[in-house]
Amino acid sequence: MQELFPDLIDMGLDIFNTFQPELMDVAFWKREYGRHLTFYGGISTQQVLPRVGPEELKGIIRKMMHVIGADGGYIVAPTHAIPRDVPPENIVTFIQVVRNQMAGPG
Repeated sequence: MQELFPDLIDMGLDIFNTFQPELMDVAFWKREYGRHLTFYGGISTQQVLPRVGPEELKGIIRKMMHVIGADGGYIVAPTHAIPRDVPPENIVTFIQVVRNQMAGPG
C-alpha cells in the first residue's frame, strides 16, 4: 500500500481515511506523508476502544493527537464506525478528551 501513496498524492489525494494504528507505523506515516496528507481516524476500534479502560484510553488518544497532530493534519476519530462492544464510558471518554483538546489551555 505504501508504494502507492506518492502517486496518489500526485493525483491530488489530500486526506487519508482509514488510518489504522494496528496496521501502520503512525510515526513513519506522519514523517513520510504528513506534509501532504491529513490523517483521519487512528483510534483503534479493534484493539483500543473495546478493550482498554477509560484512563488508558485517555493516554492513547492524547498520544495519537500529539504524534499525528504535530503541525496539524490530523482529524482524531475512531478508525471505523464504533462497534457495539465498546463500553459507553469509553465513548464518553473519547468525546471528553477531544473536546478538552479543542478547548485548549485556559
